[in-house]
Amino acid sequence: MVKVFKYVAVDAAGKKQTGDLELGSRPEAMRQLQSQGLRPVSIVEASKSKGKMSEKDSIDELVFLKTKDIIAFTEELSELLEAGLPLEPALASMEERDESGVLKVASAKLRRWVTEGEQMYQSLPRVSAQFDPLYCNLVKAGEASGSLQTILKQHGAYMKEQMELRSKLSQAMIYPGFLILACIIVTLVFIFYLLPQITSLLEGMPGSEMPIGVKLATTLGDILRGHWVTLLILVIAAMVGVKVWLQPEVNKTKWDEVKLTLPIIGKVIQYGIYVQWLQTLGNLLCNGVPLVQALQLTSETVTNRYFKERLLGITDGVGDGYRLTRCMRKTEMFPPNMVDLIGVGENTGKLARAMSRASEYYDKRLTILIQSVLALISPIVLLAMAGLVGLLSYTMIQAIYETMSNLGPKK
Repeated sequence: MVKVFKYVAVDAAGKKQTGDLELGSRPEAMRQLQSQGLRPVSIVEASKSKGKMSEKDSIDELVFLKTKDIIAFTEELSELLEAGLPLEPALASMEERDESGVLKVASAKLRRWVTEGEQMYQSLPRVSAQFDPLYCNLVKAGEASGSLQTILKQHGAYMKEQMELRSKLSQAMIYPGFLILACIIVTLVFIFYLLPQITSLLEGMPGSEMPIGVKLATTLGDILRGHWVTLLILVIAAMVGVKVWLQPEVNKTKWDEVKLTLPIIGKVIQYGIYVQWLQTLGNLLCNGVPLVQALQLTSETVTNRYFKERLLGITDGVGDGYRLTRCMRKTEMFPPNMVDLIGVGENTGKLARAMSRASEYYDKRLTILIQSVLALISPIVLLAMAGLVGLLSYTMIQAIYETMSNLGPKK
């Protein structure tokens, strides 16, 4: 029996699509939307009386899951499957045991789809948008090979490694940023609070003449105090201008290229991309995903557009039959020792193992690099702060000293 289904879906560009489908069942409607490159958000059966929606056939809203939620979900499900439970009872157990509301809802929704006959990898995107193509393809490989629990366990460990990597990169920026902020605050306090008091004190003394340093600092303070609204508008305008400039993809790619060439920080970004690429690709290959598909999925996880374009070029080259290491050398983006290490694995048929070893090596190098950057940046910023505070102190002392000298007896 043919039914009419009203759907809401999202296309690859993230745009909302709506319409009607005449099919026999809701699963058929889902498959047709997927074949058109759409991701279903809701599919409801239209009633014969002016399109009322059947509550039974509606798809619930997507659940937002944080990375730590997905890791917890993956680890718990892999443990239950490893203990011998089939998928549907394992999800039911998670639904009953879980104390976190969001995971309880996700487990319940996923169990409903699996109970209706859908495969897990097809159901995941309908539960939460945070189950990305990489996750879904690994689950698909696990379901096809019968090793779902092993793949989930390995992917849970991989996601933890990725969280640690992001934490390392964030920590590399926090301390220097804090020091720079403290330096700015000290300068503003001097200009807006201390300097006006010193200036009024000196001006009230007979025969006093302010030194050139104090005059310059006073002029700067007057500009900031008198025109701070204008300066704030200019800063906001500059930020908006940069944001507008970054709208076109070509400009975003240029900016990502510039970030890779920045002194010190650029190398940290590069090594972060190396580790992420090697870990993801090694994880996919270990779980039986074909090389070309693994390269495609791995490229999609890289956020630096300039680097991503080169990785997609590698994917195309390998798809055309060229060796992976040849395509890597052609991009001129990878260190020679990394290419050589992967080449050994390519020659011996142990590419997945070579990727894992390379990721371990460059993860250690990244940790050492971050420690070196912090060890270098921190003294530089501290010296700059000390120099600034010393300059401000010297300016104040000089002004007071010269004023006191002018007040003394003249010969």
